[in-house]
Amino acid sequence: MKEYATDLIRNVVLMSHGGAGKTTLVEAMLYDTGATNRLGRVEEGNTVSDYDEEEIRRRISLNLSLVPCEFRGHKLNLLDTPGFTDFVGEVRSAVRVADGAVVLVDSVGGVEVGTELVWGYADEYKLPRLVVISKMERDNANFERTLDALRQAFSGHFVPLVLPLGEQSSFRGVIDLINRQARIGPKGEAADVPGEMDNEVETARVQVVEAAAEGDDELIMKYLEGEELTVEEIKRGLKAAIRDGKVVPVLCVSGAANLGVVALMETILDYLPSPAEAGPVVASSPATQADEPLEASDAGLLAALVFKTMADPFVGKLSLFRVYSGMLVSDSRVWNSRRNAEDRIGQIFVMRGKEQLPVAQLHAGDIGAAAKMGETNTGDTLCARPHPVILPPPTYPAPRFSVAVEPKTQADSAKMGPTLTRLAEEDPTLHWRLEPSTSQMILEGMGDQHIDVAVRKAESKFGVGLNMSVPKVPYRETITKAYATS
Repeated sequence: MKEYATDLIRNVVLMSHGGAGKTTLVEAMLYDTGATNRLGRVEEGNTVSDYDEEEIRRRISLNLSLVPCEFRGHKLNLLDTPGFTDFVGEVRSAVRVADGAVVLVDSVGGVEVGTELVWGYADEYKLPRLVVISKMERDNANFERTLDALRQAFSGHFVPLVLPLGEQSSFRGVIDLINRQARIGPKGEAADVPGEMDNEVETARVQVVEAAAEGDDELIMKYLEGEELTVEEIKRGLKAAIRDGKVVPVLCVSGAANLGVVALMETILDYLPSPAEAGPVVASSPATQADEPLEASDAGLLAALVFKTMADPFVGKLSLFRVYSGMLVSDSRVWNSRRNAEDRIGQIFVMRGKEQLPVAQLHAGDIGAAAKMGETNTGDTLCARPHPVILPPPTYPAPRFSVAVEPKTQADSAKMGPTLTRLAEEDPTLHWRLEPSTSQMILEGMGDQHIDVAVRKAESKFGVGLNMSVPKVPYRETITKAYATS
């Protein structure tokens, strides 16, 4: 994969309630940009982002997956995340390094618990966002009903930038409101708006123009004076309003039928910020604790955040990082400021699912990975030793479910501790400890499915069999009666 300058990069997290179609949408985006030559299917176990053995078996996303694609001279770093709340740690890692969010809402199920959860994460990090109403090809899909549900659930100003061209089995594309044209078929080919939709399109377009005008003082004056805004002015005003959180654009797609996807990618390029446009990130000096704002510039001081650690069966430990400032170069040495240790970066990769695409260097704002960084874990900052800084790490919720684990065989016993440590390195929402009062090894996580996946991974990836049981209650003596002292 070629190198991309900072202003040509978009770091976008895809989030939703479980089953809203994120992975299927990513497959369509990869296919449309020529990264793949076929549309993978979750039910067939051949998607780019769901490649883990357990993901294929369960037919759901369990891990954060980085999936870059190249579109019209830009690089879209897509962060595909799990939708089930047991795997919320993966979402937290992705949100931390994204500059914008695409929130999918199922056109049949509407706003669900997971939708509200990820919306809160986007609010926490003040991410500009788009809403995509997904699965428009399904029976009972309804764009207007889902839009109403969004307006009832959240306080954002939701403004459709497209209207569906048909619904359910007749869905065949979208109407681009800004340009007043239909976008039909997988390639989003331009066509005239059907005559019977003219009034509906003009009414909806007025809302778009008003939202754009509100994002720019110059445009609001022009609009109030009765002048028509140009397409370029509408886009400029919308981008400012989206950046400031005043407007949330709404689109619709069918990932499975690959409809509306090109229009979505165009919208990401036009309205979500590049790393430079997202503004500086505030790091701190480990010596003085003073704030150090870092601009996304190749000329700046090196600062990269490790947001994900993976165990690869072929290359060993893989560290995924985002470069916030400066440039990260293959075959170089960096300073881990959180651990006060030097580490070596070998070949830098751009990850696409499990595929590793080698690159010579990463520009400010880009995301990549390196193998066998022995001193480095999730949350660490990589920087230059003469000027160390610490970037805010991802934050994770505390565990809320626990089981007791024990080795299946004597051979497993010796490897159990190191294996649990490696699992916790990969997933910061997993914790393990020895309970001294019961002498049991306790594995803690976000839910029963989370723990079950971890135990299965211990056996499939590390060859360690574990049995699970309900933890014993650690009984302790306590004073039950009052006694007088002389």
